[in-house]
Amino acid sequence: MDYEALRRIRNEQNSFGNLVGVRIEEIREGYARSVLDVRADLSNPIGSLHGGVLFTIADITGGSAAVSHGEQVTTVDADIRYLRPGIGVKRIVCEAEEIKKGKTLFVYRIDVRDQDGTLLTAGTFTYMSLRKKIEF
Repeated sequence: MDYEALRRIRNEQNSFGNLVGVRIEEIREGYARSVLDVRADLSNPIGSLHGGVLFTIADITGGSAAVSHGEQVTTVDADIRYLRPGIGVKRIVCEAEEIKKGKTLFVYRIDVRDQDGTLLTAGTFTYMSLRKKIEF
């Protein structure tokens, strides 16, 4: 698997991720890491990073880890915990690590941290293989 090519494709072909500002930095088998530089327009009315942004980076990163096996996937379940408010956050970093790869379902632990390494969000995401190979 050409993980660098996969990373480029995931960054280039994700319109919503690009709109929000998510950038995949690394993909390897069963793992992905992404970053997002926080902008004022990603905040909620209390000045905290919007929970939807945290969910978005978690889902994109988990999906990127899941496609590391060479098949297209779709999200089928997500359990996310918002542990701390993202007030004053300049950058977030998300990591997805594989918990289990089954025949059809792939499960990932996903953590979102701020620029100082403080854990903001933790979750477990499950993806289903669509049984379609990723084309390069």
